[in-house]
Amino acid sequence: MKNDDKMTENNKTGAGRGEEYSPDACREAEQYLDGIPKFSREKHSLDDIRAMMKAMGLSLDKIRLIHVAGTNGKGSVCAFLSSILREAGEHTAVFTSPHLVSVRERFCFDGEQAGEKEFLQAFYRVREGLCRLQSLGLTHPTYFEFLFLMFAAMMQSRKGFTAVVETGLGGRLDATNAVDRPTLCVLTSISLDHMEYLGNTVELIAGEKAGIIKPGVPVVYDSTDPAAAAVIRDRARELKSPARAVGTDSFSESVLKDGHLFIRKNGEEPLEIPFAAQYQAVNAMLAVQAAEILGIPERAVREGLQKTVWPGRMEEIMPGVYLDGAHNEGGIRAFARAAASLSGKRKILLFAVSSDKEYREMAEILLREFAPDVLILTQIAYGRGLDIHRLEEASREAMAKAGGHGPRLFVRPSAEEALLTALDEKGEEDTVFCAGSLYLIGEMKDVIRRNHYGER
Repeated sequence: MKNDDKMTENNKTGAGRGEEYSPDACREAEQYLDGIPKFSREKHSLDDIRAMMKAMGLSLDKIRLIHVAGTNGKGSVCAFLSSILREAGEHTAVFTSPHLVSVRERFCFDGEQAGEKEFLQAFYRVREGLCRLQSLGLTHPTYFEFLFLMFAAMMQSRKGFTAVVETGLGGRLDATNAVDRPTLCVLTSISLDHMEYLGNTVELIAGEKAGIIKPGVPVVYDSTDPAAAAVIRDRARELKSPARAVGTDSFSESVLKDGHLFIRKNGEEPLEIPFAAQYQAVNAMLAVQAAEILGIPERAVREGLQKTVWPGRMEEIMPGVYLDGAHNEGGIRAFARAAASLSGKRKILLFAVSSDKEYREMAEILLREFAPDVLILTQIAYGRGLDIHRLEEASREAMAKAGGHGPRLFVRPSAEEALLTALDEKGEEDTVFCAGSLYLIGEMKDVIRRNHYGER
């Protein structure tokens, strides 16, 4: 069936305005969204996205909007910033990806995910508007484009909100870049990821990410990678955009204490960050610099950082069990450093990846730099999960390269079986880590919730 025909059929099967807002309706909406890739594989241009928004009566141009791009740390920076803004008395709207359990997690307002009614109202509004796209010669939006349109629809009734918007993939051609005039741009750490789309060097990827910078709009960027920083700095200079660099020299020290990170800036009182990971120091400082540009009071910055919640980022979900969404080479290196400082007597690693990741390199980094005592491999349930046999082969090769005796190796076909194995292996003084994919973390949270593990 052609995309245009599919759009027409979908609108015949439920215009939405008279439909009830119920859990069943939410499940049906999520099923529709999950099915979009089956009939929409074409990513649209930014002009196309703008045309879609105009046809549906949607706009984000007149709101205060902070646009965030990067390889790692985007979601954390969005969480820090939104918490700081709320402490300053502002209403916040946050659009992030991916979700861990429910797609409604991608739309957060004042720290809470969108309710079922608001989610369905936005879904129906966009779905009803699909028929108008045919007259413009536009095909069905992709999954991410549809969700971005839904966020824009939700914002139409949210007056006086500050939006914090995370890019999906890249920046220059990302659907979120259809916003012509953000208030501020933030670029987090940049490393090799999605190379089939963004380029095979840090410089090329940085160029794509820096595509969100707009003329004269202030930008805050992670400068820890000199090659990426040079690209961003040059782009900001070209567009006459005031730029602030944030690196490890932006704070004098970072100390882990009682599961929280403390960083000191310019000799001031330490800032408390409620995460047990050193890599969050630069992410927090990016948010601090952004808040200063926005004129947020220092008290709100300090309290906002301390109250930030961001699941799946070195999150202690149970005593001695941590979930971390590291899913590329740069993220895995940062994870390995952070996890080493939290490890108990033995390190137990549960690992799975998406098939489009550099999984051999990730396995080598983990075996060489983290060196777990027990390695448990599993496969993500959704379609892009790497076949477990390929992951096992890559892991055995990495074990051979790392030398030594290597970890005890278990291969489990599902996340639930993998977690049960990890908990069976765990002694009182041991530590379990789950890493490799945010989708894996979502599955783990679902398994833990269904089995009430954290309540025992």
